[in-house]
Order: sequence, then structure tokens, then C-alpha cells
Amino acid sequence: MNVGRLVILAAWLGAVAGGARAEPPEATQLVRLTHDGQFKQRPRWSADGRTLVYARHRGDTIFLYRRDLATGDERRLTSREAPEYDAVFSPDSRRVSFAFDKTSPNQGDLEVYAMQLDSGELTAVAVSEGGLSHEESPDWSPDGKEIVFSSTKPGNQELFVVPVEGGEWTRLTTDPAIDAHPAWSPDGRTIAFATNRWGDLEIALMNADGGNVRRFTQSRGLDDYPAWSPDGRRLAFTSNRDGNHEIYVADVASGQAVNCTRCAAWDNFPAWLPDGRLGYVSNRDGGFDVYAQPVERQP
Repeated sequence: MNVGRLVILAAWLGAVAGGARAEPPEATQLVRLTHDGQFKQRPRWSADGRTLVYARHRGDTIFLYRRDLATGDERRLTSREAPEYDAVFSPDSRRVSFAFDKTSPNQGDLEVYAMQLDSGELTAVAVSEGGLSHEESPDWSPDGKEIVFSSTKPGNQELFVVPVEGGEWTRLTTDPAIDAHPAWSPDGRTIAFATNRWGDLEIALMNADGGNVRRFTQSRGLDDYPAWSPDGRRLAFTSNRDGNHEIYVADVASGQAVNCTRCAAWDNFPAWLPDGRLGYVSNRDGGFDVYAQPVERQP
């Protein structure tokens, strides 16, 4: 596991802060979507809101699951035996891209693939040759033609973009800091990402070509996992700036952020539903499950 992943994992795997707090009114409208309690990562919804994908930990395994929200039917995304991470739907929801661990050679070498959901056909998107490196955290461009992802191939965790059918990588960031978890804006013009180039983890924005990098958040805590609202006007992200992992939503134009969870539990991995509700993983009921809630508080 690379240093960047260790730093970021350590940031959000800290102990849940204690102390009861009043929850925002919209928290009473929570919908719990899973009930097995096992640890989950990075939930993402299809464009029609009917299907959910996420990574679930069972013992030493980390596999991707696809859940029909109407029927509750759940099944593995693939039949592979190696760890899988970071699944995200294409804009038309016919494909998913995700990172998985190669089994041979170079076990522990993560690569990004795209999969056709109706056939299961896999296409290599970002595959490194030679030494071990981690290609992970893919996100689709709104037109479905490119995928942005992070890679440790340069010796540091940087962001790249590549055509969805594979090909030449275009490097977007060049900085000694860690750049991770890119998220493409709905209009295709901007990429949000987490970085520690200003000390602790903050959310940054840049043009889709890698230019005009600017700081978006500035807090005494760690800000991570940016997620754009469907209309592109807001960014959700995880932060422990108040001493606990919460989900914040910020107005992109003003930068003003509001804590939308305000719960003593651990809340992480925000993702928007197509209907404008906010989804995330929380252990507020004991285990780690996926929840959705409306966002009534406008930053």
C-alpha cells in the first residue's frame, strides 16, 4: 500500500469522536439503504437512481457489489478473487469503472478498468507497466469519453486523465504533495480533488486540463472525498474540522460550507443521488451502512 493511501486512510479511520449533538432537521428524513453493518466504501448511484454500487469489506476481502434499490437484490459486480475498489457509473450507466488489484504478477498493483454491465466485458483503462504502482479513484468525464484517476507511477500520487478505451495518459498535477480522489464537475470544466499541498488535506479545484489549481477549503481539519451535486452548484465532502467525521456541503460560488450530518457517529464517502439527496456511509446504527438524506440546509 503506497504512502499516500496510508496517510489518507489514517485520516478517516480515527476513532469516532464522542459527545451528543443536535441533528439537523433533514437528518430525521434519513433512509437506510443497507442493513448488514459491514464496512463499506464509496457508494455511487446510477443515473436513474435505481442502482447502487459500493465496496464492502468482509474479513480480508474487499469486493464490489451492485444493489437494486427497488427489489433489494444484491450481487457481486465481478467474480474476481482479488480486492476491488472505487466503482463509479458512466454517465449513461451502461458501464462502471473501478480499480482492482492484479493477482499476477505484482500482487498489490492497482489498475483501472471499465466494465460493460450487460456483458461483463472488461476494458483496460489505466494499466501501468513495469514497477508496482496504484492507479485508482476513477471518475468519468460528463461526456463519457475520458476518465480521471490518481496514480503513483511518477513516484508520487498525482492525477491523470485517459481516454475510456485506454491509451496515452495526460498528467494533470505535478506537485510533491498527495493529490487524490478526483471528481469531475457536471459541466466538464472543473475537477475537484483532495490534496495535502497546504499542510493537511484540503479540497482543491482545477480546470479540466490541469490548469488554474486553487484552494477551495481551508480548515483546521482534514477535508476529503469531494462530490459534485447534480447541478454543479455545490460540493459535498468529508471533514473532521469539528472533531468528528461529518459530511459538509459547500456552495461552489461562495465557498460557504454547512455541516449536513451533525451526528456523533462516523459519516464518510459522500455521493449525490440524481434526485438531489445526499448519500454517504455511516455507523450511526452500530454497523457501517449506506444512507440517503435530503439536503435542506442551503449553504
